[in-house]
Amino acid sequence: MSSKQAIVEIAQSLGFERTVIGSIEPMDAERKQYERWLEQGYAAGMEYLKRNPHFRTSPQLLYPNSRSAIIVSVSYFTQPPPDPGPRFGRVARYAVGLDYHPVIRARLRELKSRIEEKLGRPLIAKAFTDDVALYEQGYAARHGLGFSGKNTMIIGPKLSGSYYFIAELFTDLDLDADEPYIGTCGSCFRCGDACPTDAITSAGEVDANLCISYLTIENKGEIPFRLRSKIGRWVFGCDICQEVCPYNQRPPESPWREFQPSSGSGHYIDLCELISIENDIEFKLRFGDSSPLRRPRRFGLLRNALVVLGNSLSRSELQDAVVDRLHIIESLQSFVSREENPVLIEHAIWALAQSADSTLISGAMLDRVVDPAIRDKFSEYII
Repeated sequence: MSSKQAIVEIAQSLGFERTVIGSIEPMDAERKQYERWLEQGYAAGMEYLKRNPHFRTSPQLLYPNSRSAIIVSVSYFTQPPPDPGPRFGRVARYAVGLDYHPVIRARLRELKSRIEEKLGRPLIAKAFTDDVALYEQGYAARHGLGFSGKNTMIIGPKLSGSYYFIAELFTDLDLDADEPYIGTCGSCFRCGDACPTDAITSAGEVDANLCISYLTIENKGEIPFRLRSKIGRWVFGCDICQEVCPYNQRPPESPWREFQPSSGSGHYIDLCELISIENDIEFKLRFGDSSPLRRPRRFGLLRNALVVLGNSLSRSELQDAVVDRLHIIESLQSFVSREENPVLIEHAIWALAQSADSTLISGAMLDRVVDPAIRDKFSEYII
């Protein structure tokens, strides 16, 4: 058995769905693609993505001792339970369990150990997963982990879909690199047609300025008024472009318990309970260090929750769910009365305004809005 075949089998035994070998040669074609994406302003406020595209597409600089990289994928797919009701927000599947960074790094260290045992020698290696300046999408596509779909997700072969984490183990092993996997979306554009914010371009690029995942996770400020209703029920991330993809008809379930909803926050989160968190200390106690939902911090996650609650109030079917409607309204009014952050106050008043009930917003509430332009926008709603 060759070293490469042995590595693939060891990785499969650990639960990695697919394993390919990457070259450390510069990614010249991928760099041009990446720079074009940056030039169009599609990186939005993610400044870390704009720094040094040359390094991001130069795997030979990432880990000086490496001669090749073992590129792996692991499924994070789990089925959500029945919808628990309008005061609950949806969480993207990748975040329903534990933070994938330490989980995957630990498995990669185990992979390294087993390879050492198999080869009978120490291995100089370094594990990475979405936590280093590497254009992982381009790198994975270059070496056949899958092909890049129009939604920019890496889509695996044989209808294995796109619900995967990608990771790399850079090593001093001299292994033959794999070639690209030839796949295509053809004329299909279901992902772009289904995207509520039109974030996916016809050229197969994603404008992060419009992407719900960016708006609810990486975005550090307000959610623009014109996009709030399009957020729908997504309180953290979004799966729409993957849910409608024909390649995701039968995705494999995640093999690791760490990515099961029982290990983390789950597919749905109670938004009224969420906006009751009054400070950063409570937020940390609620989510700890192991949940992906801590990424946007208290400000970001509560901002998202307020938008989703507003969207729930605007839904006609909620008019018949009297208990849920009253609970949401009371939670929002209580939030406005005690919150200090002016941006969150504004989002909460916007949420109340979606009920189309002018008696819910008082002049005293409006006085708490700092921005006069936004006060004027809300003036039609005061008692």
